[in-house]
Amino acid sequence: MLVVLLSILKIAIIKGKRRKMKIPIDFIEKNFSAADFLANCDEAFRLYGQGKVEMLPREQNLDDFGKFTLKMPASVAGYSGYKFIEEMPSDSKGKLGQRTAVIKLELKNGVVIEFDAEYITNMRTGAAGVLGLKYFAPQIKTITILGTGKISKSLALCAVELGITTINIYSRNVENREKFKAELSHLPVNIITHDSVASAVYGASAILTAVPTPEAILFLKDLEPNVFISVLGGDSRTTQLDKEIMTNAVVVPDNEEQCKKSGEFKKALADGYYQDINFAKIDGQIANIGDASLDKLKLTDGVRVAYFTGLAVQDIYAAKMIYEKYKNS
Repeated sequence: MLVVLLSILKIAIIKGKRRKMKIPIDFIEKNFSAADFLANCDEAFRLYGQGKVEMLPREQNLDDFGKFTLKMPASVAGYSGYKFIEEMPSDSKGKLGQRTAVIKLELKNGVVIEFDAEYITNMRTGAAGVLGLKYFAPQIKTITILGTGKISKSLALCAVELGITTINIYSRNVENREKFKAELSHLPVNIITHDSVASAVYGASAILTAVPTPEAILFLKDLEPNVFISVLGGDSRTTQLDKEIMTNAVVVPDNEEQCKKSGEFKKALADGYYQDINFAKIDGQIANIGDASLDKLKLTDGVRVAYFTGLAVQDIYAAKMIYEKYKNS
């Protein structure tokens, strides 16, 4: 009887008798794996590369009290919507403050589907970083992850789906490192903790970094000559790469205009060396992660950086995936 009533409620919602609905977070966590988000993000990147995505400019603001807001609109595959993030400042160095995030997906009939965006954002962000690895260094089986937060855990989950067998991990806090290792002990992967960035990146062929730090933590002098780096960035308040990496590596942005508002690129613009950034190019035009997903961009030598600011299409396409399964459940 309860199942019938729930089905009737869903039908009523879809027909517009109620104009809004919210999909429970437990439904999302129980029904969508790292593999699902990895495949979904890969498809979103390919649609982006094919020009089948509409993304309006992001609306970003940092007020005088340190409150950060970001609205990210997109349309893809018959769906439109946006993600909205609000984040308060933190008193702790190297940490971002308390935040709320919501995704709103609008159907053609005007019904709005709402999602708590935190879990979706963490998973699609981790998927993106690992897809950078898939596109540019697919043969690598040992990686380094800098950071032990939720996005770093998503990176690890997605990396295992890609066949990674060893993960070197670093964060400043020893308890966080051990907790990270314990929480992922069920994975078929060897996790090695390190007490410094230098130790974690020593000899590394691939580094995935997701650290909300105001100062650079990765330096060219510490890197292997052919290392690949996925940077999960996009925040104007954080910087993970030093100037020498920015000007010596080949850089593949997910979206150049969005990158200009990110810490490393803002610093390059302010200090006058933005023009020295060696962006990957195709036919003289700056390439992006969409091109890489379509196998149009081959980078195998030197320091290579895939820089992810986060695309609205990732959120909307993930929301589409979740909604379509929910309505048929």
